[in-house]
Amino acid sequence: MAVPYVDYNELREFYTIKDVCKLFEMSKDELRNKCMEYDIQLRRNEIGEWGLVKYDVRKLHNLLYHEGRSKKRVEDDDPWA
Repeated sequence: MAVPYVDYNELREFYTIKDVCKLFEMSKDELRNKCMEYDIQLRRNEIGEWGLVKYDVRKLHNLLYHEGRSKKRVEDDDPWA
């Protein structure tokens, strides 16, 4: 899965689940699965919305980015592909 480019300097302090799905161009179910896979926990902001803080958005984006690059590298190295 390839994730879009994200400028870490422009990230807000908190992203709702809906915001993260839009930022990473993925469904809520895909986001849930990836958060569970990488043990990233949702948090509530001061008004009770569930989502991810900036640190966790960066962490998840980085993991997804490298996950996508690893798969591409394997495909590129396969002489039978």
